Amino acid sequence: MVAFTITFLATASAHASHPPQKIQTQGLAGPKSFVGRSTSQGLVFARQVLPAPPSSSPSGGGAPSSLRASPRARSRTIYLNRDGALLRPGNNDARLSTSSIVQEPTLLAPWEIDDGMWSETVACMRELYAPFDVTITDEDPGDVPHIQAVFGGHPNDVGLPSNVAGVSPFTTDCSIIESSVVFTFTDVLPDDPRLMCEIMAQEIAHSFGLDHELLAEDPMTYLDYPGERSFQDETASCGEDVARPCGIDTHVCWPKQSSVQLLASRLGRRGSGAPDASETTSSTAGPGVGGCQTSGSAGAPLALALAGLYRRRRRTAR
Repeated sequence: MVAFTITFLATASAHASHPPQKIQTQGLAGPKSFVGRSTSQGLVFARQVLPAPPSSSPSGGGAPSSLRASPRARSRTIYLNRDGALLRPGNNDARLSTSSIVQEPTLLAPWEIDDGMWSETVACMRELYAPFDVTITDEDPGDVPHIQAVFGGHPNDVGLPSNVAGVSPFTTDCSIIESSVVFTFTDVLPDDPRLMCEIMAQEIAHSFGLDHELLAEDPMTYLDYPGERSFQDETASCGEDVARPCGIDTHVCWPKQSSVQLLASRLGRRGSGAPDASETTSSTAGPGVGGCQTSGSAGAPLALALAGLYRRRRRTAR
């Protein structure tokens, strides 16, 4: 498998209209800013610093009981969207296509791959999240609370540097971001289903409160690994290449984390009541612009028109 040992793909500068947003280092970011650092291959898996929601309770000093007491996520549906997305700035709400990551109405182009590669990607996502009480679908759930995982576009589309492979919002208390919108930027990566899947698995998990960790076989890592990653039931130090407490910027949630234990505390274990995703959803969504809900009846035609224009510009730039 390619894992994260890749060279990111340079693309034309036709994506640079969004106001630029810098990547900061831990401790220097501040609210609504982005933190991250490069992997050994020059990629960045960024997080956006969001304040803890007013209703959230303190996480405590990171004792295991704080994980067991975590509230269950309402957003136990993950919508995999390869069809493009038209997003507006606002509080994160996949149902309304609003995102804290964008500063203006923003169009991300679809991930233009064949149905076979997409089916492999969906199957990989279901495999990685199989232990947990969550539904993986590539059909827009509409008003059902859900995480939208956008496969497509370029980091410049949201103002981020060209080496950012993925991004998710992340709260200062590591709480759940209900109906979050997260991104894997396919324009700067090779069309490898397992690679895209593992990067997106990390971005989704960030919105459930998981930090980066120093465990190479886990998708939450920055470290190189020659095999196929999966969430590990092992307590690990957080960090990108040096151990640090788990959290974001200077905020500490707990000393270490176990991906499996933390996801299970927030999603539940498979078999605790949710239907099996593989029996209830499609894995071959057709082309077009999906998951681009906007207010007003003109939303869908606008999205389709913008998507066509974007694709034409991208082909011309190439």
